[in-house]
Amino acid sequence: MSNGITYFPLDVHMDDNIELIEAEFGLTGFAVIVKLYQKIYGDLGYYCEWTQDRELLFASENGLNGGSQQLLGDIVEACIRRNIFSERLFKEYGILTSSGVQKQYLKATVKR
Repeated sequence: MSNGITYFPLDVHMDDNIELIEAEFGLTGFAVIVKLYQKIYGDLGYYCEWTQDRELLFASENGLNGGSQQLLGDIVEACIRRNIFSERLFKEYGILTSSGVQKQYLKATVKR
Protein backbone atom coordinates (compact mmCIF):
# COMPACT_ATOMS: atom_id res chain seq x y z
CA MET A 1 0.00 0.00 0.00
CA SER A 2 1.28 3.45 -0.95
CA ASN A 3 1.53 6.20 1.63
CA GLY A 4 0.85 8.70 -1.13
CA ILE A 5 -2.37 10.39 -2.08
CA THR A 6 -4.17 10.30 -5.42
CA TYR A 7 -5.15 13.97 -5.50
CA PHE A 8 -3.68 17.29 -4.43
CA PRO A 9 -5.14 20.77 -4.92
CA LEU A 10 -3.42 23.25 -7.22
CA ASP A 11 -4.20 26.89 -6.51
CA VAL A 12 -5.59 28.96 -9.35
CA HIS A 13 -3.45 31.91 -8.29
CA MET A 14 0.08 30.84 -7.49
CA ASP A 15 2.15 32.64 -4.88
CA ASP A 16 4.95 34.99 -5.87
CA ASN A 17 7.67 32.38 -5.33
CA ILE A 18 6.18 30.02 -7.91
CA GLU A 19 5.52 32.91 -10.30
CA LEU A 20 9.18 33.91 -9.91
CA ILE A 21 10.27 30.37 -10.86
CA GLU A 22 8.09 30.62 -13.98
CA ALA A 23 9.50 34.10 -14.73
CA GLU A 24 13.04 32.72 -14.44
CA PHE A 25 12.61 29.37 -16.21
CA GLY A 26 9.44 29.77 -18.27
CA LEU A 27 6.71 27.16 -18.36
CA THR A 28 9.34 24.47 -17.88
CA GLY A 29 9.92 25.79 -14.35
CA PHE A 30 6.21 25.64 -13.56
CA ALA A 31 5.89 22.17 -15.08
CA VAL A 32 8.83 20.87 -13.04
CA ILE A 33 7.24 22.14 -9.82
CA VAL A 34 3.94 20.42 -10.63
CA LYS A 35 5.73 17.19 -11.59
CA LEU A 36 7.71 17.34 -8.33
CA TYR A 37 4.47 17.79 -6.40
CA GLN A 38 3.07 14.74 -8.22
CA LYS A 39 6.17 12.76 -7.26
CA ILE A 40 6.01 13.89 -3.64
CA TYR A 41 2.28 13.40 -3.10
CA GLY A 42 1.99 10.25 -5.21
CA ASP A 43 4.84 8.23 -3.72
CA LEU A 44 5.50 8.86 -0.04
CA GLY A 45 2.90 11.57 0.37
CA TYR A 46 4.78 14.42 2.02
CA TYR A 47 8.38 14.30 0.77
CA CYS A 48 10.66 12.70 -1.77
CA GLU A 49 14.32 11.85 -1.53
CA TRP A 50 16.41 13.98 -3.85
CA THR A 51 19.73 12.36 -4.65
CA GLN A 52 21.77 12.53 -7.86
CA ASP A 53 20.26 9.19 -8.93
CA ARG A 54 16.71 10.37 -8.14
CA GLU A 55 17.35 13.56 -10.12
CA LEU A 56 18.65 11.53 -13.07
CA LEU A 57 15.61 9.26 -13.04
CA PHE A 58 13.22 12.20 -12.65
CA ALA A 59 14.88 13.94 -15.59
CA SER A 60 14.63 10.80 -17.72
CA GLU A 61 10.99 10.17 -16.76
CA ASN A 62 10.06 13.74 -17.65
CA GLY A 63 11.99 14.30 -20.87
CA LEU A 64 14.74 16.40 -19.31
CA ASN A 65 17.74 14.37 -20.45
CA GLY A 66 21.09 15.74 -21.51
CA GLY A 67 21.55 19.48 -21.07
CA SER A 68 18.07 19.76 -19.64
CA GLN A 69 19.18 17.83 -16.56
CA GLN A 70 21.28 20.84 -15.59
CA LEU A 71 18.14 22.95 -16.05
CA LEU A 72 16.30 20.61 -13.67
CA GLY A 73 19.03 21.05 -11.05
CA ASP A 74 18.86 24.82 -11.47
CA ILE A 75 15.06 24.80 -11.04
CA VAL A 76 15.26 22.67 -7.89
CA GLU A 77 17.97 24.96 -6.46
CA ALA A 78 15.77 27.99 -7.21
CA CYS A 79 12.79 26.29 -5.53
CA ILE A 80 14.89 25.78 -2.42
CA ARG A 81 16.23 29.34 -2.56
CA ARG A 82 12.66 30.69 -2.87
CA ASN A 83 11.37 28.49 0.00
CA ILE A 84 9.08 26.39 -2.16
CA PHE A 85 10.98 23.48 -0.62
CA SER A 86 12.69 23.58 2.78
CA GLU A 87 16.40 24.33 2.56
CA ARG A 88 17.01 22.94 6.06
CA LEU A 89 15.34 19.59 5.35
CA PHE A 90 17.05 19.33 1.98
CA LYS A 91 20.47 19.93 3.54
CA GLU A 92 19.89 17.68 6.56
CA TYR A 93 18.03 14.78 4.95
CA GLY A 94 18.33 15.18 1.17
CA ILE A 95 14.56 15.48 0.75
CA LEU A 96 12.19 17.85 -1.01
CA THR A 97 9.26 18.94 1.15
CA SER A 98 7.80 22.02 2.79
CA SER A 99 5.40 22.89 5.56
CA GLY A 100 2.76 23.55 2.88
CA VAL A 101 3.28 20.11 1.33
CA GLN A 102 3.05 18.46 4.75
CA LYS A 103 -0.13 20.38 5.66
CA GLN A 104 -1.80 19.35 2.39
CA TYR A 105 -0.81 15.73 2.98
CA LEU A 106 -2.22 15.75 6.51
CA LYS A 107 -5.43 17.40 5.33
CA ALA A 108 -5.83 14.76 2.60
CA THR A 109 -5.11 11.79 4.85
CA VAL A 110 -7.59 12.88 7.52
CA LYS A 111 -10.29 12.15 4.95
CA ARG A 112 -9.13 8.53 4.50
